[in-house]
Amino acid sequence: MGAFAFHLRATGSALTLTLLLGSAPAHAAISAEIPDECGSPAAFESELRRRLPETTALDAVHVSLLPDASGYRLIVELGDQRREIHDQNCQELLRAAIVVTVALIAPETPAPLPAPAPLPAPAHESKKPSPAPAPRVELAAGAGIHFGTLPRATPLLELDAQVRGSRYGVAAGLRYLAPASDRDAADHGVEVSAIGGYLAGTYTPWPRLQARAGAVAYRLSGSGLGSLERGHDTAWAAGPLLSARFTPFARPPFWTSVGADAQLNALRAHFEILDYGQVFRVPLLSGSAFVHAGVVW
Repeated sequence: MGAFAFHLRATGSALTLTLLLGSAPAHAAISAEIPDECGSPAAFESELRRRLPETTALDAVHVSLLPDASGYRLIVELGDQRREIHDQNCQELLRAAIVVTVALIAPETPAPLPAPAPLPAPAHESKKPSPAPAPRVELAAGAGIHFGTLPRATPLLELDAQVRGSRYGVAAGLRYLAPASDRDAADHGVEVSAIGGYLAGTYTPWPRLQARAGAVAYRLSGSGLGSLERGHDTAWAAGPLLSARFTPFARPPFWTSVGADAQLNALRAHFEILDYGQVFRVPLLSGSAFVHAGVVW
């Protein structure tokens, strides 16, 4: 009889524990992608729950903090709602993510939210300051059309490389201008192609806009047209270069850009046929319009 009574007491305790566990609130973890240098998903979720009612479900919230061509990009999604913010400081973006997420979940809250407390830094960085963002290396290939350096508008192929920090950097590139020709009324003329290169400083005032200033030089190869002997010769054209580029797509490591540049030809190449005269001279101004696709590290 005593053993039977003990069995009843033990069963009752197990049932009580089961009921208690079943009634404990369960919280679905938030979906968050956060780089190690910016903070931890656990600390972010803890700070977020501190500002919301205990029963708030966070499983429908997705937070992404990803490196971008200009620093970092924050994306907060809840159902069909989406917020996107860009900044160079990822820890500031993570603090902003708390305010944005709370606003999406409880937009009717009348009182302004207090400023979020700084999230604890990862353990391996707690005893040293955050390092400055490393310079980014970008490589790209491009194509377009060039005006002015050759007798007619011609296709342009380009390879571009740049190293830059948050705003300033340096870029260099190689260019090929496809052959183009022209003849005068006497059926004399020249066919010219060119290989060139440029070096420029870069300035990025906004994440998707970049300006450049530097110098460009072309080695022109020409063949005479309309004479008895088709002679060949080379000449140089060079001068200062100004350029502007816009980035419509950037999802690291890939990006695309469109741009245009203008060149003042301080050194103007010219070609002439012996016993006839000049058949082409590079104009004072030339320029290009192009598109690029590249990768970033």
